[in-house]
Amino acid sequence: MIKPRNIILAIVVLLFAGRGMAQAQQGQNQAKGPQQLEKLRARLQEMVDLFPGTMGVAVRDIKTGEELSINGDRLFPMASVFKIPILVEVFRQAEAGKFSLDERLEITENDRTLGSGVLPLLSSGLKPTIRDLALLMIILSDNEATDILLKKVGAENVTATMRSFGLGNIRVDRTTFELIRDFIALSDERVKGKSAKEIMLLPQSGTNQPSPEKMAAAEKEFAAILKDVASPCDMAKLIEKIVRGEVAGKDSCNQMMTILRRQQFNQRLPRYLPESAGMAHKTGTIGSVTNDAGVIFVQGRPVVLVVFTVDKRTSRGEVEEQMGRLARTVYDFFDFSGR
Repeated sequence: MIKPRNIILAIVVLLFAGRGMAQAQQGQNQAKGPQQLEKLRARLQEMVDLFPGTMGVAVRDIKTGEELSINGDRLFPMASVFKIPILVEVFRQAEAGKFSLDERLEITENDRTLGSGVLPLLSSGLKPTIRDLALLMIILSDNEATDILLKKVGAENVTATMRSFGLGNIRVDRTTFELIRDFIALSDERVKGKSAKEIMLLPQSGTNQPSPEKMAAAEKEFAAILKDVASPCDMAKLIEKIVRGEVAGKDSCNQMMTILRRQQFNQRLPRYLPESAGMAHKTGTIGSVTNDAGVIFVQGRPVVLVVFTVDKRTSRGEVEEQMGRLARTVYDFFDFSGR
């Protein structure tokens, strides 16, 4: 028979042992250390070197301030990732009283645009709120919603706000329609100066299709245009500021995070993350540009990950596969639960 005194002693020993293990785990969770972080950098560098094109990566552990990047200060076309800084400006102007997020805007035929989204498929006359448009802009990458919002807040104001945050490597210059039209015009001169309606009415035939060589040249030229560009490091800093509640009021930042968490396109960075991991992010795609940027929650720990790419005529699926493997490598590095 075990004496009560021995039971109490065993409990005390277990309590102190458990506390010691918890403290050791907490210390481990606080920082990986320069040497371990360098191991992650080396592994990511291998993946970047194997990528058929140019890849930029930025990683920021918000809890500890640890960061690393590869091609982190290089400028890349944002494509639809530029909808993150637009989202920030929408909430900031709403806070400033320039409009209400509950204000309803009527969708007209003049709002029709090119590319992704659901609004171009719906009838005119709808009156979504500005909050609805912000949601559609992010979770479905709706270009019509984006252009309505960008015209309301002003591209120059988005860029100015980025400058006020010290983010000199993020700029927004064009609506999605202008951006897509500029891209198409590099391989099809018929679209220059045309409206979205006029472009959609242009006859399509085999003779109008650009050759693979011309298309590749157009994509290369487009990627070199210094409009609507960002560096991975500055985009990572912007996302960290959203997570920390620093780009606007706390409530506004929480609403932005809620929207980013509802992203519907999850075949890139979240591709191989476990179901228990949450990710708030925004994708971007045009021509040879395939991007994804956001924050992974590793056991609740926020880790910002930005991956910008310009590939060399590689299939989109292959690029997304490589992005997914890279994100899982970052996740596993910061995941202490299985160790």
